[in-house]
Amino acid sequence: MKTFKTLITVLAVIIFASCSAENNRTVDDILDSKFRVYQISGFQGPNIDIKKDSLAQFLTALHYNIPLAEIERELEWSSETTERHINALIENKLLSKKGDYYQPNLGIITLERGILLEEKAQNVANEIADSISAWLPEIKEIHNESHISENHDFRELSLFYLSNVILDNFQIERVEEEFLNQKRPLRNGSRYYLAIVEDDLAGDTEPYGIYGNRGLHWSDSTGIAVYGNQRTESNVGWDNYQDKNIHVFDEHDTQLITQKMPELFFPTLLAILNRNRPDFEATYHELNFDQEVSFEEFFIFWYHWIYTEATDVLIERDIIQEPQNEMFYYQIAANF
Repeated sequence: MKTFKTLITVLAVIIFASCSAENNRTVDDILDSKFRVYQISGFQGPNIDIKKDSLAQFLTALHYNIPLAEIERELEWSSETTERHINALIENKLLSKKGDYYQPNLGIITLERGILLEEKAQNVANEIADSISAWLPEIKEIHNESHISENHDFRELSLFYLSNVILDNFQIERVEEEFLNQKRPLRNGSRYYLAIVEDDLAGDTEPYGIYGNRGLHWSDSTGIAVYGNQRTESNVGWDNYQDKNIHVFDEHDTQLITQKMPELFFPTLLAILNRNRPDFEATYHELNFDQEVSFEEFFIFWYHWIYTEATDVLIERDIIQEPQNEMFYYQIAANF
């Protein structure tokens, strides 16, 4: 596996250098590729949907410095259509004009960038995994305080605890507030992070195997969600929670997983991130993200690669047990 990743990384470096020097990517190639749009926003977001009307592909083509006339021709847009889309993107602060050139103002994580981010995440991911291993006795003690521990052992819940709770969904707000210490970028009255990610088409997982959380149902008293990396079209029915084994965290347990457990590990995580910040900033400049977005917006998406790599390391070490169906469904208290 490590040999394969090293080979892929070398290829990515070659591709990246080639694209930077010669721009050998065409609009047809971009249109034949699969892209996803990821948004971190709470309830705010852009007033346009860049998943529609080939806007994600349009922005990606501009990222590669393909001439506007060539993009317009390949997309079969009229000059009026092009002007309308450009104006909407500029209004939403997703595009800016610099002389005769249009600059995308969101993260565009192309295949070569994504593979390099995966490789460059490995050192810090191993450091995080080592630290989680050291904190396991204390994390298990919190699990033992929970009501859910009466019916489910720690290993059964280990993916949820060691990835979603202390690294991702129940931790990422602290990363934003205390590591990045910046508000989300303001675009047309809304604050949100947005990125276009080229799918690496690696099996049945989401791009680069990234783990994520998705809410499925919410009421005044409870919320149902799923955690994993197979929220994909090929995994038919993943979003139908009604026929799944749902792990229930009552009000007492919800407080443990949203506050006590992530707060326990956060000082260690923050110290690791601060120690590695010079390397993070170097990668931000090396991959030319500084031409598109702030460091904060770049990092919050790269952080998904980082905690995913850390999760996979813990799975390889048999510290995390993968759920039988590869996805973890759970219910928490909405008010506690």
